[in-house]
Amino acid sequence: MNLERLTIFVKIVEAGSMSAAAGLVHLTQPALSRNLKLLEEELAAQLFERRGRGLVLTAAGRALLPRARSLLAQASTITKEVERVVGRRYFDVRVGTVDSVATYLFPKVVDPLRDAYPDLGVKLATGRTADLLRRVSADDLDLAIIAWSDEPPVARATPVGHYDLRFWGRADRFPALAAATTEAELAAFPIVQIESLPGQPTMIPEDAPTWALANSLASVKALVLAGFGVGALLGFMLTPEERCQLSVSHFDHDPHCRLWVCASPHWVSEAELAIESTLVSALTQALG
Repeated sequence: MNLERLTIFVKIVEAGSMSAAAGLVHLTQPALSRNLKLLEEELAAQLFERRGRGLVLTAAGRALLPRARSLLAQASTITKEVERVVGRRYFDVRVGTVDSVATYLFPKVVDPLRDAYPDLGVKLATGRTADLLRRVSADDLDLAIIAWSDEPPVARATPVGHYDLRFWGRADRFPALAAATTEAELAAFPIVQIESLPGQPTMIPEDAPTWALANSLASVKALVLAGFGVGALLGFMLTPEERCQLSVSHFDHDPHCRLWVCASPHWVSEAELAIESTLVSALTQALG
């Protein structure tokens, strides 16, 4: 729908007459009348009727007025947002991360990003790796930070570091954990794990008397530190004090898994690549 004609319609209502509205929009009265007629033809409805020397809105005009004002307000907001982005010369960045990164690693990269780009708008979302890959490939995200074995199936992916997922447990409760080197040996302990998606394998034996399913690594960590059982955690999730309380197995959950920064196929400008590089560097430093 033509926004200029909607503006003319609203100005006629506000001014109360065609002649007064013509002055407001800097058009001759015949040009104003033509634009109004075109709008009425587009809507297949008469918007005004004459009563005496004035104009009165028809039922169609009354229905259109609030919607026209809403559309014009939205258009003005869009214009201001675009001008704001152009003025600072780079874009907002839409970042998706797996839960472990969002909770324990991303907070460490906030300051480096803010220092490099003080006005950068960061829109952060968390999700499972498969969903993040789908969203970044569809350009619903600009960048996704995921854990993946081998190379992710995206247009561009940059490795950040090993995603060292190992099984940890309270040393005073599970001292034998340090000697566990296989999945079968781990199954002898009470397992705390994130709830699997349909079709995914589980570490919990069918006849296990004690186990826990959590919905986040933060919950796994809390239960492990409480001594409930042993669970797969990442080194960057643990403070030095917490490590002193725990034993760790020598079973590598996935020796090929790495942390990756994946980019949308449309994330290619010089400014965008610079933001991506800053994020990769900050993550690499945070991993140590």
